[in-house]
Amino acid sequence: MNNKNLEKLKKIVLDSYELTAEHFSSTRSKVAAPDFIWASEQVKADDLVLDAGCGNGRLLDYVKLPVNQYLGLDQSISLIKIARELHKGHKFTLGELSDKDNYPTNTFSLIFCSAVLSHIPGKKERQKVLKNFFDASKTDGRLLVSFWKMDKKYKQKTRFRLGSLLLSKRELIFPWKDASGKQICLRYYHLFSKRSFKREIVKAGWKIEQEKDDKYNYWLIAGKK
Repeated sequence: MNNKNLEKLKKIVLDSYELTAEHFSSTRSKVAAPDFIWASEQVKADDLVLDAGCGNGRLLDYVKLPVNQYLGLDQSISLIKIARELHKGHKFTLGELSDKDNYPTNTFSLIFCSAVLSHIPGKKERQKVLKNFFDASKTDGRLLVSFWKMDKKYKQKTRFRLGSLLLSKRELIFPWKDASGKQICLRYYHLFSKRSFKREIVKAGWKIEQEKDDKYNYWLIAGKK
């Protein structure tokens, strides 16, 4: 993927979260799917956690981490603002996951990344993110990461062309609509298979230790080799 197309898709991702931040946050309230509850239970009481693509910081609704054991990172100004209002005292940093400067080296015992990688366009860009995670983790650090298994109704509404940009069948663009059915913006999604997801995780240096698969999401726990 060339830089021009990459920047187009990254802008779609950022714009989609800025325009829908309030709706996005309200639909990710304290009611969570069983898989997210399971994932939150994997966080240990003494973990130093990087919540990568933290959104409104909802992980803190399920894991009562002290202020000095948590850092949330997200590129959406609006979601970071909501997170700071909901979880006063905890630290939230604004920045892209692919920017190495946003990460301290060899620091975190757990990096939590829920349904984020699918919104990062391009294998090279996702590898930057995964390698940043690797470098930011302690020697015995873990990565807890997932992707949402898009259902058929979304796949049927996708667009494979965006202006002059022709996307592959795994690079999807689809409309985000409000309750009345009015289109608010476009949304980008990379359609992973379990095999391709694991391949990208391993390529970045991680060793897969555990998998959890359910109807809606696929989770991996990985450690450093």
